Amino acid sequence: MAKYVNLTTVSTPDHVRERTILDATAELLLRIGYNKLTMGDVADAVSLHRGLVYLVFKSKDELVEAVVHDELSRYADAWREHLEADPRAGDVASVYRAMMGALKTLPLAAAIVARAEDVFGKYLRKRGSVFERLPEISGSGDFLRAMREAGAVHRDVDVRAVAYILDALTPAIRRAFQEPASGDVPSSAAVLAVLEEMIECAVPPAEGADLAAGKAILLNLLTGARSAFNEAR
Repeated sequence: MAKYVNLTTVSTPDHVRERTILDATAELLLRIGYNKLTMGDVADAVSLHRGLVYLVFKSKDELVEAVVHDELSRYADAWREHLEADPRAGDVASVYRAMMGALKTLPLAAAIVARAEDVFGKYLRKRGSVFERLPEISGSGDFLRAMREAGAVHRDVDVRAVAYILDALTPAIRRAFQEPASGDVPSSAAVLAVLEEMIECAVPPAEGADLAAGKAILLNLLTGARSAFNEAR
């Protein structure tokens, strides 16, 4: 987690002060949650007077929104890094492999994806919250059709049926990142591993599939999603 520095010196650059406030807030959200978080907690974490924190962020909600956008940017970067490093990048399952790899290292991003109640509490239900304004990622249909046209998915696959099933499973995948593994609740890693096997059986690539074309589609999808998130600021 973040290592905090004393920011009381006048010479501290504004971007360093903002970066440290964001990192401190991210850690506090994970540790105590939105409902208990105060601007005083943030000020104490970065050794600043509360008034100086308010000079950077006018309210707790403005600060939380900035943290969410910042974490989504990190998530997008990590998602791209995992996709670039995947030797099989370009098949449909590589979407989920990249997601799993990124979220393993970004617990706050996992909480955002899951809309975790213990982290974001009543902020999730606030009118005009960042969650309300973030664009919804479109369903799987258009993506799967583009992958089929690119030759990354076998032409005999019923794209509409597969998209319907994958979209129906999305809420359960999100919950897997929110609920700890126990009893009948599997770990998120187990859920995604089984999902990958299901995808590879249901959506096989054509023989000699053009994975490079599929990878380009995935990267374009990520770029488009990131642009939409930035426009929602």
